[in-house]
Amino acid sequence: MAQDTATSAPDSDCEVMASVDSHADGERLIIAELCRDDAWLSMPTDATVAAEWR
Repeated sequence: MAQDTATSAPDSDCEVMASVDSHADGERLIIAELCRDDAWLSMPTDATVAAEWR
């Protein structure tokens, strides 16, 4: 069964880190939760702003 991602986790000492990765294809924003394996996401820095998308 899939975990309910809307449920908040108990407070912990886990840190979240963000970084911009520059490479030949452009820049990507990477956000990672350091205390969990595979808890990260990556997106292009030129992503559409929600307010502009409406």
